[in-house]
Amino acid sequence: MLSFLLRWRVFFFCLFLACAGMIGFAMYHQIYNWVMPCLLCVYQRIGVIAIGLLALIAAIWKPGSRAGVGIIGTLIGIAALYTAGMAAWNLRLQYGPPDPSVACASSLPFPIDLNAWPAWVGMLIRPVGDCSQINFSLFGVSVPVWMLLAALAIAGFTAWACVRYCREIARRPA
Repeated sequence: MLSFLLRWRVFFFCLFLACAGMIGFAMYHQIYNWVMPCLLCVYQRIGVIAIGLLALIAAIWKPGSRAGVGIIGTLIGIAALYTAGMAAWNLRLQYGPPDPSVACASSLPFPIDLNAWPAWVGMLIRPVGDCSQINFSLFGVSVPVWMLLAALAIAGFTAWACVRYCREIARRPA
C-alpha cells in the first residue's frame, strides 16, 4: 500500500511538473518569440493550469477511500477532456474548411476582466492572435495537435492510476 501511495504521489507530482513545463514553454514562446495566443489557446492554457493544480492537490492529498480517488480522478479527467475539446475546436479552425460563420479572433469577448488582475496574469491569458492561423509548429505539427495528444494522454493515465489505486484500496485489510 505504501509503495503504491508513493507512486501515486510521484505520478501526480510529475503531472504537475509537466503542466508547469507546458505553461512555461508557452510563456517562453510568447515572450521571446512573440507567438501570441488566440482565444482557444488561452482556454487550453486555463485547462492545463487546472490540470496542474488538481494534480498538485492529488500529490499532496492522501485519498483514503475510493470515493476520494474517484473525485480527484474525475476532476482531472474533466479538465483534461475540456482541454482536449478546446484543442480539437482549434484544430477544426486551423485545418478545416474556412467558415465565415465560425470566428475566433482577439475581437471576441473574453469573460474575464484582466485589468483587475496582476500584469503577469493578463500576460498569461490575454487572447491576441487568430485561432485559424498556425503561428508555431513543433516538429512540423501545430501546437493544438500536441495539446490534444497531451490532454488525452493525461486523461488516460489518470484513469489508469485511479483504477490501480482503487484496486489497492480494495485489497487493504479493513
